[in-house]
Amino acid sequence: MSVTYARAEERPSVAQQARRRPVAIVAAILFVGLVAILVWSARPEDSTALSPDNPGTDGARAAAQILRDQGVEVRYSTTLGSIRVDDPASTTLVVAAPDSLRDHQIDALLAYPGDLVFLGTDDRVLTAAQTGMATAGVWGSTTTVPAACEDPDALAAGQIEVGPEAVAGSPSAGTTVCFLTGDGTAGYLDVERDAGRMTMLASAQIVTNDRLDVAGNASLTLHTLGRHQTVEWYVASLADASVPTWEGGQPVEVPDDVTLAPDYLPPGTLQAAFALALAVLVAALWRARRFGPLVREPLPVVVRASEATRGRARLYRRAGAAGRAGAALRAHAATRIGARLGVPRSASPDALVDAVARATGRRRDDVARVLYGPPPAGDAALMSLIAQLDALESEVHRP
Repeated sequence: MSVTYARAEERPSVAQQARRRPVAIVAAILFVGLVAILVWSARPEDSTALSPDNPGTDGARAAAQILRDQGVEVRYSTTLGSIRVDDPASTTLVVAAPDSLRDHQIDALLAYPGDLVFLGTDDRVLTAAQTGMATAGVWGSTTTVPAACEDPDALAAGQIEVGPEAVAGSPSAGTTVCFLTGDGTAGYLDVERDAGRMTMLASAQIVTNDRLDVAGNASLTLHTLGRHQTVEWYVASLADASVPTWEGGQPVEVPDDVTLAPDYLPPGTLQAAFALALAVLVAALWRARRFGPLVREPLPVVVRASEATRGRARLYRRAGAAGRAGAALRAHAATRIGARLGVPRSASPDALVDAVARATGRRRDDVARVLYGPPPAGDAALMSLIAQLDALESEVHRP
């Protein structure tokens, strides 16, 4: 009784399956890469100092979150041109890092018909607003001082940290300075204008997440920024040359040497370009030729040896490589002669020369010149070498 055994087919490996379905593998890689890009770019980490979205020690995310919890709408704009104020009477325009503003931007901001708050100090702003004050430093970096003024927001705060930046000077009419240090510098300045109040928190570090809970820093920050139900927050940048607009506002003349560079690209363009570049890279790696040793493959047609020899000769002649052609002819002639005389290929040139000299009766130096002499300098010398090699080989093969 014979028994027939069934043999299960060997299951292909993962590498074999991948080679059979390269398109599916590439699509899976692209999908994973796209998901990673979307997750990475969904909530970009803001590291800009005094930014309401920055959770770091130098950011102002805590102050912005408290304002939102109190019903104040905080809107963050990365350019002045993207700010749109419908009602200046109910909107506080907050500008951080005013030392990065341009002159025409300062003129546009001071023309804003509403409350304006600067986080930080700048001499151009102080001069344009005719405050009579200038930027100054605080000896010892920071110090905690009381309000020492009649401003209601300052009195509510009680005391704040002043430094390392502050203002000093003789305040003009309508300018109130608070939180004076022993050397005459102040951390708070308020100017009554026809268009609205202009407040400057010269010691802007009181707004940051790291210092908000010290002394009365939080109280002064929230009273100053939360006067109205809407806050437009902007951090000045040297890369931005735009100006803000508001309902009924007069257009501000921009100097001719200033080039405005608005962003016309739709959101997500950078991520899409990155995904496209990743797809191109994966396709290039997929279709690129695999590096490795050359593999001999049978030719689809039979090529005669004479045709291959003529083709190589034409290449040598076109390249003017008489020396290389001569070296190839000498090598092949030495191989054939050595096989005829029983000299192994591993033998030294001297051994082959001695064997040929004994077999032909020629002088040793004559044999060495023909087999290992200087390369031919041109076609004539090459033809002469061919004749000499042919004669030497015929003498060796002579019975």
